[in-house]
Amino acid sequence: MKIFDHFFHSIRIRLMFLFAVLLIVFTMILGVLYNTLHRRETIQIYSQTMQHDAFSIAQSMSDMIAPSNYNTLDETRFIVNEENLAPYLALTESLTSCNVYLIDTAHNVTGYFDGVVQTLGNRLMPAYLEQAVALGFMGKTPFIRTEVDGETHLTTCMPVMNAQRRVLGVVLLETTLRELGYAQVSSGTILTYSLFISFGLAVILALWLSHGFTRPISIVEKVAHSLAEGDYDARTRIAQKDEIGSLAQSMDILAQRLEESRRLDEAVRHQQQLLFSNISHELRTPVTVIRGSLEALRDSVVTKPEEVSAYYGQMIRETKWLQRLIRDLLELSRLQNSEYTLDMTTFDLCDLLGDVAMSARALCENKGVVLVCEEPRADYRVQGDYTRLRQMLLAVADNAVKFTSPGRSVRIWMDDHSPSIHIADEGIGIAPKDLEHIFDRFRATHDPAYEGTGLGLAIVKEIARRHGVEIEVQSEIGSGTTFLFRFPAQSDG
Repeated sequence: MKIFDHFFHSIRIRLMFLFAVLLIVFTMILGVLYNTLHRRETIQIYSQTMQHDAFSIAQSMSDMIAPSNYNTLDETRFIVNEENLAPYLALTESLTSCNVYLIDTAHNVTGYFDGVVQTLGNRLMPAYLEQAVALGFMGKTPFIRTEVDGETHLTTCMPVMNAQRRVLGVVLLETTLRELGYAQVSSGTILTYSLFISFGLAVILALWLSHGFTRPISIVEKVAHSLAEGDYDARTRIAQKDEIGSLAQSMDILAQRLEESRRLDEAVRHQQQLLFSNISHELRTPVTVIRGSLEALRDSVVTKPEEVSAYYGQMIRETKWLQRLIRDLLELSRLQNSEYTLDMTTFDLCDLLGDVAMSARALCENKGVVLVCEEPRADYRVQGDYTRLRQMLLAVADNAVKFTSPGRSVRIWMDDHSPSIHIADEGIGIAPKDLEHIFDRFRATHDPAYEGTGLGLAIVKEIARRHGVEIEVQSEIGSGTTFLFRFPAQSDG
């Protein structure tokens, strides 16, 4: 039963039956129209021919039985010698394929009856023949089509007149379409044959067309199942320029987006695992130091006042480092949260540069590093969170001072032709293999020589991303590092 339901719910089968029904209906309508129009046109041609023949016969009969100098024929019976009339009627019936009758004013009918020419008085004729004769005596030339016992009878009548245009009688031509040679086939027969032929053609045509129509749909269905099962590499690869092609292209785009989302999710998951691993690693050392120091003090392993003071100092340093790590983690988390809003204002980039240079100067003086800050020659208005952007630039300046030896310089300047700020140092530099990872979390390890949480540049990157600021870094081992911050230009509106 399920197979039966699936069979009739299949688009291919439904299309096949649809094509079959349409072709059958088309064939039936075409057959009926053709049969009707062909029959009508044939009867029209026969009517013209019969009327022309009737006119010729009437003219001939008028010359035979009513010459122009004979004016008393209307007082006698409408009949001529059978020796003259019989061959003429035989010839006319042979040429016209019609029954030819001559009818006088007394309604005596002359024609072939029982194989011979006879004149019969008051012969009872069918109503349609009586109608034609009556119209003929009125001087008209009617053409009557009548259906009798399934056959189409055609009748025409032509008056026979003398020179004074008096009607002496009529010539009646009567026949059927079958006698004229018209092969009249019933509509039922035509439709029966057409039904079988068109159904066979429709099945073949429908199978071919439905295969081409449903094939891309089947491919889209398979891709959809593959995507539902997690196979995001599946593609339709259909290049049709129609609605199905548009659907297939949308499915390919969806598969591509799902694949990108999967890869991004895997990358985020990997980053989360790496973050937890790094946090655990970063916390392990200070916690171990603090615990060891506390246990030593509790167990009175250390008793000398100077040693006890050193242990307390170590614990305070490790606690401050943990506090800074937690603060940076919270800061980074807030910046990565899309719901966290920035305090956006419009300000002069020169003011920001001067503020950062002032804070960096104090850092340089404490370490003995020379700060070179060039006075900007142009004013640029930018939009952003002033505090966050100051934090971004100051973090890079702090790193520049940290990795620069005393006596060397740190340089800060702004471009004259674009809203860009440069921070360059003469420090130890960054190795090429590490340059592309400097913005990763915990890239810097807990090193007493260069104390830091490893989250500073990650925070810098997030602040820049939230403001649309582009960062470029150039570095050379032993020669120093240069950070370029390219700010988006403020529109005039």
